[in-house]
Amino acid sequence: MLLLLQYHHISPVITFNPGTVHKRIFENHLKDLKKYTFTNLELESLYSPNVLERKVLITFDDGYRSVFEHAYPIMNEYGYKGVVFVVTKYIGKVSKWEVPLLSSLPHLKQEEIKTLHKSGWIIGSHSHSHSDLTTLTTQKLKEEIKSSKKILEDILGSEVYTFSYPFGKFNKRVKDVLKELGIKFAFKSSGKLKFPLDLLEIPRRSIYLIDFSISSKIDSFYNFVEYPKEFISNKFAYLSPIYLKLLKTFKGNPGD
Repeated sequence: MLLLLQYHHISPVITFNPGTVHKRIFENHLKDLKKYTFTNLELESLYSPNVLERKVLITFDDGYRSVFEHAYPIMNEYGYKGVVFVVTKYIGKVSKWEVPLLSSLPHLKQEEIKTLHKSGWIIGSHSHSHSDLTTLTTQKLKEEIKSSKKILEDILGSEVYTFSYPFGKFNKRVKDVLKELGIKFAFKSSGKLKFPLDLLEIPRRSIYLIDFSISSKIDSFYNFVEYPKEFISNKFAYLSPIYLKLLKTFKGNPGD
């Protein structure tokens, strides 16, 4: 089976953020992946996937610094490589798109991004400013993607061809722009794998604060229990762009 996982923040303490996974729980996830004999999935194999092989792709949205500090060493220990999707406007800074009451978190620095890349991780784009791409004009949408790709490619010295949709929101126009700008693989949040795969609409199994075991993401009950839970949880992400719009209206641009 193919197991595509979506994480956000890995922490040694519990923070008030549903995207947080405690580092001990994260390590237990990796132990179970090893127990179930999952090995690293190469992105190119998604062109013609062998669904009988046990392959896992571990991805991290937002590009939080905790990926380097906590996830990276644990994954090295267990022999897994990851994919991290970076919001380029916040490289080396603190996030500003979270809804009220959630913890603001520091993002990866340039040198940390380079280190991950050199160790075999894939660095992808999560847009430049973490905006709701479906609300942008086509010109601004192209600027958002181009800026993000260029910043990352300048840091890495290599092509950036993977993308994750901010807030999990996209439409055909967004997909068309990604394809035009050279994105080969684009990931959404919850969803069921359907073959042949639409490589600009690849679903992942989302991991949240309450996911103490990885087994529920693997077993046959996933479609009946976990998928509906993920679907509802991901809908709450839609509150963030609404909050940002209101904040911008009353206080100016929160990203400035």
